[in-house]
Amino acid sequence: MKRNQGNMRKRKSSKKKKNFNIVHVAAFAFILYFLVTFSDQQIKINKYNSQIDMYEKEIEAKQDLVEYYQNKNENIKTDEYIESVAREKLELVKPFDIVYIDSNK
Repeated sequence: MKRNQGNMRKRKSSKKKKNFNIVHVAAFAFILYFLVTFSDQQIKINKYNSQIDMYEKEIEAKQDLVEYYQNKNENIKTDEYIESVAREKLELVKPFDIVYIDSNK
């Protein structure tokens, strides 16, 4: 009888060890899966954040360009700009302006 009880105890303890090992393996697999998934998501988040920064800088540059052209467009409509273009590019003069000609040229 004692032998039989000893064998029974060994069987129960080996079953407990197998169950215990299966639980450990399952927990380890879950933790490993969690860590891999977490690191993969962190890499993606960093990638997306860098893209967001790049696009924000690009938007800022485009807004500066829009502001530059709006100012230039407003400046083009002024009489001073039209007169300066007429004098410099078209070489026009006002009716009572005195024109000096450089003979050295």
